[in-house]
Amino acid sequence: MKQKRVYQSIIGFVLLFTLVGCGKSQPTSVTNPPGVETSLASTARALAQLTETANPFTATPSVTPTVTLTPTPKISLNGTSLVIREDGSALFIDHKAGIQLTIPAGWMPVRVSEDEYYNAFTSKAVLANPALSERLTQIQDADLDNFRLDALDIRDGHIPGGIISDFSVVFQPGDTRTLEKWAQAEGNRKSPFKNYRLLSMGYPKTADGTRVLVIEQTWSKDQSHSIFHRAVFFSLPTGTVVLDFYSNKEFKDTVLPDFEQVVNSVTLLNQ
Repeated sequence: MKQKRVYQSIIGFVLLFTLVGCGKSQPTSVTNPPGVETSLASTARALAQLTETANPFTATPSVTPTVTLTPTPKISLNGTSLVIREDGSALFIDHKAGIQLTIPAGWMPVRVSEDEYYNAFTSKAVLANPALSERLTQIQDADLDNFRLDALDIRDGHIPGGIISDFSVVFQPGDTRTLEKWAQAEGNRKSPFKNYRLLSMGYPKTADGTRVLVIEQTWSKDQSHSIFHRAVFFSLPTGTVVLDFYSNKEFKDTVLPDFEQVVNSVTLLNQ
């Protein structure tokens, strides 16, 4: 029951800042006192001067980017590694969860409290798009034992209606519930969002044959726009890993192929 509440708390936290953190013409802190974002940005500047369903995954495995060398990853205190490759893609490894995945170019992956998180505030993309800065600020207090990675689509023209596309990696250590148990729990969970709809729930397989749980939902952000959410659950010996993807519903078909590529790139370690 405690583990269930942990994921619900995390998903609620993520949904909340996705709803309130996107589409603002100016970055306005919701849960933080005035001046937090300015403080973070100032710190960053200082350091810088240092997805069986009706809608299954694509059947074709993602193409592994051709690179010459991947630097030896440095393991953080939270047990994760992140390496940016020469082609702009990134390799993320969660040593505690026992997985690794590849993030395509055009996305900015960050781990809260790591160098790339602080440096993100001074990047051209974030400085030019308040919605990106707002999201970075909203995740600053995430529980790092569970909230392992966040990746933001920073490409030009990819924030329609002020709604960013984003995916996160959430780990539930020790929670070895079956996918069916997770489906039951998620199906019984009430949503606080307006015009919420459960679009689909099923058990497809990824490119390498791994069976996963996929849940798709949508709700209204405002009178003009809706949020699309796809959650992909991996049941592992170490616990449960969930990849959460969010986007403008009208724009999702443009960016879902990238998320499917990420899901199909997931490799289970030590097997």
